[in-house]
Amino acid sequence: MRLAIFSMVFLLLSVQEVSPPDFCASMQIEKAGIYYDGGNALFPAPLFLPFPYVYVDADGGADSLPKSSIEGRIPFSKVHGILHRQIVLTIKLRPYLYDHLLPYLPRYWAGWGERIPYVGEWQLGYEEETASGWEKKEISGVINPACMKGVPDELLADADFNGSPSAFWNYEVFSR
Repeated sequence: MRLAIFSMVFLLLSVQEVSPPDFCASMQIEKAGIYYDGGNALFPAPLFLPFPYVYVDADGGADSLPKSSIEGRIPFSKVHGILHRQIVLTIKLRPYLYDHLLPYLPRYWAGWGERIPYVGEWQLGYEEETASGWEKKEISGVINPACMKGVPDELLADADFNGSPSAFWNYEVFSR
């Protein structure tokens, strides 16, 4: 019994926790959009996601606020001796303002200065080879000013009016 307990403690202590990849560390943002530089070994290909074009009325109203996304795929990859397959990285941009708040957009419009706040998210899905076969894995994260370094000041949006940036300004806004 004592040997079994020591064995279990040893196994628990010897298991190393693998932290999920930090894709925000490999992303930059500019007025045109988000650029992923391919800096993660699990997904070494670059991707670029432009901000979506937003069309608003003269009073600042809009029928909808568009979202955008891009998806990159890698069929196989070997990282640290482990084989991965069906690797898919998706990057998305969505308006900070949810659809049910669209009727209030003209009220925000004057304070936002002909720009709309957007936030992003990333998602990585893949299969990893294990001793028992292929194991499906998914990880995801947000893309906001808190997760990125070196964001230009003109892109920092205090969209929730609490004194700190919570989103990015999308300048691809046009009057109709």
